[in-house]
Amino acid sequence: MKNPFVYGEIVADKDFADRTDEIKELIRDLKDCEKIFLISPRRYGKTSLVVNVLTKLRENGVYPVYIDLYKATSLHKLLELYAREIALTVETKLEKAIRLIKEIMPGLRPKITINAEGNASIGIDYVVSEREVLKFLDEIYDLPQKLALKKKKNFVIAFDEFQEIRNFDGESIEKSMRASFQHQRNVGYLFAGSKKHLLNDMVYNENRAFYKIGKVVNLNKIPREEFQRFLEEKFKKTGFILKRGVVDKVLDLVEDYPYNAQFLCHKLWDMNLDKKRINTLDIEAALKKILSEETPFYLSLWDSLTLHQRNVLQAIANFGGEKIFSHEFIAASGIRPGSTLQTSVTLLIKKGIIEKSNGTYDITDVFFKEWIKKETF
Repeated sequence: MKNPFVYGEIVADKDFADRTDEIKELIRDLKDCEKIFLISPRRYGKTSLVVNVLTKLRENGVYPVYIDLYKATSLHKLLELYAREIALTVETKLEKAIRLIKEIMPGLRPKITINAEGNASIGIDYVVSEREVLKFLDEIYDLPQKLALKKKKNFVIAFDEFQEIRNFDGESIEKSMRASFQHQRNVGYLFAGSKKHLLNDMVYNENRAFYKIGKVVNLNKIPREEFQRFLEEKFKKTGFILKRGVVDKVLDLVEDYPYNAQFLCHKLWDMNLDKKRINTLDIEAALKKILSEETPFYLSLWDSLTLHQRNVLQAIANFGGEKIFSHEFIAASGIRPGSTLQTSVTLLIKKGIIEKSNGTYDITDVFFKEWIKKETF
């Protein structure tokens, strides 16, 4: 029997915890070719949501293009990724996709490449100068609009981890993108990302190119009641009997983070497959196993931090993240106040280890928070 709880990969169809309202809103707005910033902390299921929306848009007669900017390690890779994903959305066969690139952008030299897994894909022959790459990128930005008019079919371009564009002379790239995107009437854009502070700067800073370019959607946690029903149903469909309060305790422990909830339920399911009964005591055993398995990673992460950054994380883990700059918090936790505290907090946010929401600072990985509480005192 297959474990029904999926984590650590894109989740689709019946395995996706149904964000009905968010999906309807995004589909409606993107079909109207709007420009949307989707801002989501890590482990909220952002990428799965984006992919599920794109799947439904394809069913609604739209060309959906997904571009993961974590894969763009250079301007040339960005060019290659952009051209490949657009071409393969229009023409699913490699030879036809390559022919399309040559036809629309005759200056590029596409080729068939084989990746490490032995799968064939499309690459672009090396372009010598950065200026030439930037020229081709300007052409690529206009390509979906041209193809939409030619094919009489609208596009939606979804950039995942859009804040990574800042790694490539970001402000210049942003200006070029906006100059093209703002005139396109047959292309919707979804700019999704998980580094909230960077995305907020991109969209709310009046000195940035994407200032007020479109709607901003902040992804929240799945409502407790809805998520609880989803998880309980997964257990019941595979023949498990749950003691009262089990899923509630799971969601309390993982603070309603979708990724962590799926992870913990996956472990609970595996560890109790023989008896197919789960009580609240089993949750602690599953958590202990997860922390044991993740210890090498957490130790490596812990070793990479300064002593003051460790002290800040210990304080947040044990005293909560409210009013961390107050005299009361500093006195209770014993951390050093002033600029040192501010510097540590800023760097921990930049590393994605903590995040700020409604004035409260949280450790983004609740299992790391539990590990800190159990292993560092």
